[in-house]
Amino acid sequence: MVPTHGKYTMIPIKRTDVFQTVVQQLTNFLNAGDLHPGDRLPSERELAEHLNVSRTSVRQALKVLESAGRIETRVGSGTYVIDASIPVVEDLSALEREDVTQDFMTALIEARTALERAIFERFIEVANRKNIAELRKLVEDNAEEFLNPADETMAGLDMTFETKICEITGNAILMNLLKQVQRLWVSSWQRYGFVPERLEKLHQEHLEIIDCLEKGDFDNALELMAAHVDKAVR
Repeated sequence: MVPTHGKYTMIPIKRTDVFQTVVQQLTNFLNAGDLHPGDRLPSERELAEHLNVSRTSVRQALKVLESAGRIETRVGSGTYVIDASIPVVEDLSALEREDVTQDFMTALIEARTALERAIFERFIEVANRKNIAELRKLVEDNAEEFLNPADETMAGLDMTFETKICEITGNAILMNLLKQVQRLWVSSWQRYGFVPERLEKLHQEHLEIIDCLEKGDFDNALELMAAHVDKAVR
């Protein structure tokens, strides 16, 4: 049940700027301290009813917060708070105070592209029909939200596809590095207001990558994955 007392109380929000406001309200909720690492968040339905918004808006906002490393979703169990004090983010956290210029974003994209390429190379080593099918299912499950987003620009922060690829590698160090870069990406994007591509295009790129994997065309899949992340800053 959504708390109505304590340090922070969520209140129903107006329809204007719905998605951004949902992200901000949930961020405030996490920052208030009423929930602790390991605590389970209210369900999507409860949050949607309390905030008077659609479950799609809540679901996409939760994905943004998951990409930012604030929460984690456990299949069949729910969404849980992550320990924000874990030191994996300390190396890059100082960069969140830097001015977010075009040069900064270009450097961040370059770093993220290099990391994603390394992760994908490792994924190719362990790729099989089962885990490729897992990626296909993830993309198909996300299709409706990608093609009919509550807010296209904010939904562009959803990096569950890239996170799933890293998860399949089983490399905990790569996952920690990825989470650091994703947190920096989310905070920097929010300040800069930059989204590299329309969601329809991003969704299509996911499908093209999976098509190549299913055909065993790993070289082309790798190049498509690198191009998927390496976008010019506008």
